[in-house]
Amino acid sequence: MKNLTSLIVVVCLLVILGCKCQSDMFDSSKNSSSPSPSASPSASTKPSPSASSSSSSSSSSSSNSKLATGTYEGTGKNATSSKNGDFTLRIDSVDAGGNVEGHFEMSNGLSGSADMEGTIASDGKLKLSGTLEDDRSVAISATVKGNTISGGFGIADSKLRTESGNFSVTRR
Repeated sequence: MKNLTSLIVVVCLLVILGCKCQSDMFDSSKNSSSPSPSASPSASTKPSPSASSSSSSSSSSSSNSKLATGTYEGTGKNATSSKNGDFTLRIDSVDAGGNVEGHFEMSNGLSGSADMEGTIASDGKLKLSGTLEDDRSVAISATVKGNTISGGFGIADSKLRTESGNFSVTRR
């Protein structure tokens, strides 16, 4: 039942991201160097973990050229609380099938961290989800262009109280 609840929360977050990811921060007419995220959430965006999957392969990043492993740092804004902060997204592995594992952290005005898993599509659309240390679900819907990941995030608790915002991080 907990997995079903988590899946419902993640789908709700992705729907919220699709509605709220159009911030001035990513308006291409105001800032042509930042990509404009577009989220097209669907119920099938969360990968199904399997017992036979390999979770840490150091050479796995070379098999998917859309997303390089490493640490991406930048800033973002929680639109719900109107607070800005620093964002770190560490990509630990990317396999040939587009499965991604990593870690997400917010600091300096925003707080929270989570291990994340998800997928990167051939068009550069990144979908990740995880659970924050306070048991709230977090989901990311973003676009990868070169060494930059830009998009939206959503956070929801078990009562579906939500927060959302936008971020942009660059590989260091």
